[in-house]
Amino acid sequence: MYTPPGFKIEDPDVIRRIVDENGFATLVTPSDDGVKVTHLPLLFEPSGSTGAIAGHVAKANDHWQAFDRAAESVAIFQGPDAYVSPEWYEATDAVPTWNYAVVHMRGSITLNSDPDWLMAHVDQMVVFHENKALGNPGVGAPEEIKLKLLNGIVGFQMQVTSIKAKFKLSQNRSKADQVSTAKNLDGTGDQSSAEIAVLMRKHGSA
Repeated sequence: MYTPPGFKIEDPDVIRRIVDENGFATLVTPSDDGVKVTHLPLLFEPSGSTGAIAGHVAKANDHWQAFDRAAESVAIFQGPDAYVSPEWYEATDAVPTWNYAVVHMRGSITLNSDPDWLMAHVDQMVVFHENKALGNPGVGAPEEIKLKLLNGIVGFQMQVTSIKAKFKLSQNRSKADQVSTAKNLDGTGDQSSAEIAVLMRKHGSA
């Protein structure tokens, strides 16, 4: 991922927040018959400077057949993004652009067929997202239904070896342009634009 120095984020707490808030990711894996791409929820557990990712796919999705210890996959966690109009700048030497936050995690993936692990993983994912959506852990599905559904999915784990985070937040513009952009993003009424404005004020000069 092309990342100019001014757009690079290395704070693990900031990275974790983006990943947790935007847990629906894009998983990309090379294979003998082309690149496999799946959009799916993933759970990240940090450990030291990296960590591990856990997830699952449907057995009918042949993406899992590309998982092995040799092939490196990329999990892409896309944070908020927003169009930026040059009309929002005080300077006249500007063109339209896009602000965004994104995290890439790389590593090899191995399958995990242990039914106890898979059940615990699915329960953990339900609890995590029910807490986000409803503010409580939720009850999930009855045990017999979960056991039946588990037969249709394949669990996996990625040992993360590289994390790269990029926040493009108009850092290359003047303070006045950043303040104006954040203000106008708030005024669009769009949630993603408002989230970008918040990040600009936290991590830029807005």
